Amino acid sequence: MSQSENAVDDGDILPRIDAMMEAMTRSDLKIAKLILKSPHEFVRASVKSVATDLGVSEPTVLRFCRTVGCEGFKDLKFRLIQELAHAQAVTDQRERAARPAPARPEPQAPLGADAAVADRLFDTIIDALGRTRETLNEKDLQVAALAIAKAARVVIYGIGGSSAALASEIHNRLFRLDVPAMVFTDGYAQRMSAAILSPGDVALFLSSTGRPRELQESMELAKHYKATCIAITDADSPLGRDADVCLHVGLSPSGVEEFQPNPMRFAQLFVIDRLAYAVAVSLGERAHQMLRRARGSVAWLHGIAPQQPIGD
Repeated sequence: MSQSENAVDDGDILPRIDAMMEAMTRSDLKIAKLILKSPHEFVRASVKSVATDLGVSEPTVLRFCRTVGCEGFKDLKFRLIQELAHAQAVTDQRERAARPAPARPEPQAPLGADAAVADRLFDTIIDALGRTRETLNEKDLQVAALAIAKAARVVIYGIGGSSAALASEIHNRLFRLDVPAMVFTDGYAQRMSAAILSPGDVALFLSSTGRPRELQESMELAKHYKATCIAITDADSPLGRDADVCLHVGLSPSGVEEFQPNPMRFAQLFVIDRLAYAVAVSLGERAHQMLRRARGSVAWLHGIAPQQPIGD
């Protein structure tokens, strides 16, 4: 059985300990009560400190860990901190849902040139997000998400400044879901990786214009070897037209100032996050367990913080 399959079978440790208390020995009962009363403190303790505080032996503490289904003391603590971090995330979600929607600020009088620039930048970003939300085809998005969720491997391609950075962001979203993903931002490496793809693999292309020759050639290779090709780009571009699935994001219309980066990248980030969300939904319990592990691994380093992103 794979590690991922094992993770799905793992139950919460606190309810398990609580359910087992009636059948526990006196020494085990002391340990169980300590964990249930102060789980946050327990995950920072050592075997020696727990044994000393409770007046039991260190082997007794280790036997307790195995009794409740853990491999040892460290495994018990890690399982606990995963559970506590997940509980905090659920609390955060409920608090966000309970908050009233923020009131839109009243229009203010211009505050000078800097304020005017900020307003123009903000307006172009909102415009790019709005247009992309209206044109994003939900059926195509679900097809792309399912292909990624089922893929034996996913290779992600972007070239140039913004597209290369956003290709890495796609990898950042997928790897924590236990999706076997790699990112390539060099033209030579893209061609070589595309040449070793197989049916069942996914090649994911991100491009602002959909025109870089390196990406077009890599897509040709990926399609030749029967990989599914997904593009986040302009659907009317060469890359968009050749992809098996294109999630359309068009360049912002003229009017963007010389010094302003094209706000398309905000629209691309929206599509990336929407795609990652859909992949997680497709994976179901597997994604839930992997995100729980990821959150727990970060909490292990510096504790549990409200509203903490998962390694963002």
